Amino acid sequence: VVRHEVQRQLDLVASVGWQSLDQGLRLSIPPRAEERAARRLEVAGLRPERPWVVVHPGASAPSRRYSETAFAAVVRSLVRSHGWQVVLTGTRSEEPLLGRIRAHAGVPVISLGGCLSLAELAALIARAPMVVSNNTGPVHVAAAVGTPVVDIYALTNPQHTPWQVPSRVLYYDVPCKSCYRSVCPEGHHRCLAGVPPERVVE
Repeated sequence: VVRHEVQRQLDLVASVGWQSLDQGLRLSIPPRAEERAARRLEVAGLRPERPWVVVHPGASAPSRRYSETAFAAVVRSLVRSHGWQVVLTGTRSEEPLLGRIRAHAGVPVISLGGCLSLAELAALIARAPMVVSNNTGPVHVAAAVGTPVVDIYALTNPQHTPWQVPSRVLYYDVPCKSCYRSVCPEGHHRCLAGVPPERVVE
């Protein structure tokens, strides 16, 4: 039976006689960061009365990255077929990735790659109606601020799904799951590549 990493840590604390009544994740966001995130969205032209979503296509480990062409298909469908506004996020080093996704998608999106502090990213995610992401940091930030998540989940490590937040965890079951590897040892990335963009959009 897979124990979630949060439960594992709670059990560890319980083993020395301590317990937490509140087992949810919590993240405090400085008011200044909330103001800056709101201002960035306003300047970028986001219309808050229309549906919008944060899409975070990066991840530190290659084995946890849904392909950029698949992300582009997700973005294109959300914008063109469903009328959603898309806000792309990522680190400064991920700006080329965001640029390629924008180019492949061929639809208007807002890109905040490389221009948000961690506190501003948390504020943006807290404000967002939803986050679509690989299984990486922003998924757990979303869980800590209560924002629903669509988590495109590589099966490298089964114990890091979104904790106690409305979520859909999408993957393609493979015999090589639970490999705990940062680079797909089989080279096919099927646990992610087997998830069609239409399923993410759905």
